[in-house]
Amino acid sequence: MPVLVRILAVGTISAALPLGVQGAPGGDQVYKARCALCHDSGATHAPRVGQPNDWLRRVEKGRSGLLRSALEGVRDTAMLPRAGFPELSDEDVAAAVDHMLSTLGIAIPQSGTNNLATQTAPTTAARVDDATLVASVAEALRARVLPRATIEGPRVGGISVEAREGRVALRGMVDSTQVIRAAEEAVRSVAGVVSVENRLIPADLFEHD
Repeated sequence: MPVLVRILAVGTISAALPLGVQGAPGGDQVYKARCALCHDSGATHAPRVGQPNDWLRRVEKGRSGLLRSALEGVRDTAMLPRAGFPELSDEDVAAAVDHMLSTLGIAIPQSGTNNLATQTAPTTAARVDDATLVASVAEALRARVLPRATIEGPRVGGISVEAREGRVALRGMVDSTQVIRAAEEAVRSVAGVVSVENRLIPADLFEHD
């Protein structure tokens, strides 16, 4: 499925942008055409636009290091050189990357650093044991997202729920990106949830050829 591989690779092109800098002109168009399929939903483990927590580990390389990864590829990942689209110019890749990073509230240096300033409020959520949290999240998903689904242990329909010290992970395949967003909103509303790792994949991703 060579075309699908190219799509998945584009979903992982990543770089960084200093806080306050606007995305380059044309970057939004490149993003919509090449990157939105994965970066909107987080499919294929792509860091999502507007979700700073998805990028914290990646941006330690700084903008220059991440842009180099986008241009040259990353070994043992779906990230191919120029995201598998050799027709993209350096300027195209940089513009798309800068557009994505302009949606985040993260201060990113030009070169790598281990001291990143982030606009992340400290959590005040009360600690809930893992089993209780899984059950509460499952109920919230059924009530707000999948009303016809049955709960079977840590699974609600096609969604698998895991919890560890307030950190909730969602995995599985759902109908669409709209369901993915609704699921994350439902989980974040549950008392005791500290963070959400949304690894749901939209089934309509595989309808593209």
